[in-house]
Amino acid sequence: MKYFEIQEPYYALIAVEDDKKVAEVYVKTAADDDGTLKESIKEVSREYALGCVVESVSKTDSEMSVSEFVNDFDKRKNGWLILDGSLA
Repeated sequence: MKYFEIQEPYYALIAVEDDKKVAEVYVKTAADDDGTLKESIKEVSREYALGCVVESVSKTDSEMSVSEFVNDFDKRKNGWLILDGSLA
């Protein structure tokens, strides 16, 4: 699995099996590509992505065990892990 972070125009942390799917997932869930999306995509490590998700989830769901959390994280494929709250 590969992990990508996009800051603009809306924040997203995305997990994909093929880096060619990043833009597809982003456009489907966040915003259209105005021609600058490719410049905004940054590949990040699994550890960084996991840390970001842990921080985000800990603010809303403190009942989840570490093993449940990691298992859920590892199941996520070809979709977003974190999405800008203004899109929800």
